[in-house]
Amino acid sequence: MNSTPADEHKFLELVNENRNRILKVCRVYSWNPSDQEDLYQEILFQIWRALPGLKENAYANTWLYRIAINTSISYTRKRTARGGRALQLNHAELARHVEARQTHDGQHGDNLAKLYEAIAQLDAVERALITLFLEDLSYGQIADVLGVSANNVGVMLHRAKKKLAALMTEAAHE
Repeated sequence: MNSTPADEHKFLELVNENRNRILKVCRVYSWNPSDQEDLYQEILFQIWRALPGLKENAYANTWLYRIAINTSISYTRKRTARGGRALQLNHAELARHVEARQTHDGQHGDNLAKLYEAIAQLDAVERALITLFLEDLSYGQIADVLGVSANNVGVMLHRAKKKLAALMTEAAHE
């Protein structure tokens, strides 16, 4: 791609506005900090490559999420296919990580750690659904990101929430 200063400005603006969202997606799909950084860089590269396809700024967030989620799913599949380990967490490690990033509320950090641990046990599409739902995207926006109908989002999200609730209940009894 032959870049122009306008392209570079648009890219930097998009990345700066959405940095936390991209990092959240990276945390959901990769636990190891160096893998998160690799995934973050891959997402940025894919955003840069796809930038000419962004037609309207009104859809930039949906467009960006689509790239971040699809890149993360591909990254996870490639890592597993190459013999890398899938996302596996132990609760103590996750709790330490969450506590390092949270406020002084220990119970909140513990609950958040359990939530992230449960999300990590979902399949890639369910993780995407839950992540986008937790970002307060509408069913229509989630449908646009995942390339499915809004009705299908409702059904899939209902199933993912049930599975997540079961995982959280199971974790509470351990």
